[in-house]
Amino acid sequence: MSSSDWAIAYSSVLGNSHIQENLPCQDACLVEFENGYGIAVVSDGAGTCPNSHIGSKLACTFAHYHFRQLIAKHKLFENRQMPLKQEWDDIAFEAFFNVKSDLANFSIQENINFKSLSCTLICTIFSPYGLLVAHIGDGRGGYLKDNKWHSMFTPFRGEFANETVFVTSEIWEVGLVEKYIPTHIIEYPVDAFCLLSDGCEKASFEVNLYDKENEVYFDPNLPFPNFFNPNVEALKKLKKEGKTQDEINELWSNFLTNGNDKFILETDDKTMILAIRTSEN
Repeated sequence: MSSSDWAIAYSSVLGNSHIQENLPCQDACLVEFENGYGIAVVSDGAGTCPNSHIGSKLACTFAHYHFRQLIAKHKLFENRQMPLKQEWDDIAFEAFFNVKSDLANFSIQENINFKSLSCTLICTIFSPYGLLVAHIGDGRGGYLKDNKWHSMFTPFRGEFANETVFVTSEIWEVGLVEKYIPTHIIEYPVDAFCLLSDGCEKASFEVNLYDKENEVYFDPNLPFPNFFNPNVEALKKLKKEGKTQDEINELWSNFLTNGNDKFILETDDKTMILAIRTSEN
């Protein structure tokens, strides 16, 4: 598998509040192709932490490095099939712990507060055989199979509104890791997938709907087909036209900034990765 087998758009853009306050984008994302698989990462820096824009970028870089190293060490895709759940758990936990350790070492080297680097982290390993997923905190992920969109994972929500956990949170004790770092395996090839920070969820996911009969809000946590299907077709067209990755990402940045009313009005930073499989091999 290589980049020619997929069409991908990815970008992180400023939300209105950061534009108005002249603050840096606290989101980051990364997509890299390796030998037979790809790594897609999204990180959302904590809004109240002064160095979270640094933390999110470093978390993406560190995550790519450690997942690549561990996948090679475990020869994960050499047998052309998906790993067992326990093997993926071990790899994901070790990679995320190494990301946390790297951030801690960076904070010491730069003499800055470790918690000031706080950020969430979503990582998806995509291959011709399926998806491997792990995440810390909120954000959303979904995938397309047989013309139907599915949720990839459930974002972590704390007791209070907008409360979540970060790579820098106290979640690393024995017995807590499984709760705060959920892992999932999609054990079959998918047609497309998406990863996004919570700044994009109102525009692209079914969230916080109101049940009139029971008078409660609920979260279906499902990708909205009327959002994603047209973008899948548009991305296919860009790939067919031979657009470069930089050209696609620039168009995607513009879309995340001004593509619809919800994007235009969104105060939070916005990150989204959309990937579609263009090869059956």
